[in-house]
Amino acid sequence: MRKLVESIQIMTKFAREMGNRNKLLVDFGFPQKKSCSIKGKEMTLLNSLFYMTVIDSVSFLDEYQQVFGVKTEKNYKNRIIVTKSINKPLISKVLDWKDLREFRNNLLAHNMRKGKNGDFVFSISNLDYNAPRNLNDLFLLSNLVQFSTATIHSEFRDEIEAFDSKTMKEIKPNERLLSKEDVSDITVKLLNEANKIKVRNNRTYDFKLEESIDWNKI
Repeated sequence: MRKLVESIQIMTKFAREMGNRNKLLVDFGFPQKKSCSIKGKEMTLLNSLFYMTVIDSVSFLDEYQQVFGVKTEKNYKNRIIVTKSINKPLISKVLDWKDLREFRNNLLAHNMRKGKNGDFVFSISNLDYNAPRNLNDLFLLSNLVQFSTATIHSEFRDEIEAFDSKTMKEIKPNERLLSKEDVSDITVKLLNEANKIKVRNNRTYDFKLEESIDWNKI
C-alpha cells in the first residue's frame, strides 16, 4: 500500500512539470507563431514539450484513479472521496479526451506503432485522435490537472507539511546534495588519480571535455 503523501508527491510532480512546460511554450513564443513557420529545432522543442505533457497527464490519471484513495491508507478514505467529488468537473473534462491514453501509447510511448499488429506509421498525428490537438487544448489539460492537484494540497496540507518535516530530519549528513564546490573538488581528485595511472602506463594524452559547462553561469 502506498502512503497518502507519497501518492500526492507523485501527482504533484506530474502537475508541476506540465505547468512548467506550458510556461516554456509561452516563453518561446509558440502561441503567437504560425504553424507553417515552426521548423527544425523549434519543431523538435515544440513536439517534446507537447508530447511530454500528454504523457504526464496519463501518468497523473493513473495515480489519481488507481492509487490515490484506492491503495493508500484507509483512514483518509472519506476525505479523499470529498476531494475527488470537488475535482470531478475538472477530471471529467480531462476524460472527455477519450483517446488520450491511446494517443500516448501509440504515438508517444510505444514508438509510433498502431493497431493490433503494431504497424509502424508516419502519417498519424494527434488530429487523428480525440486528444489535445493544439496549444490551447494542451493549456486546458495542464490547467485542469494543476487545479485538481491544488485541491488535494489544500485538503491534505497538514499531512504534507508533517511528512516534509519528518523527511528533512531523517536525511543523514552523507546524503546531502552536492554543491558546486563538491563537484569541482571531486572532479579534480579523480582526474589526478587517473593521470597518475596514465603516467604509470606511459600515456601522455590529456582529458578533454568537448561540451564543457560554463561554471560562471551556475
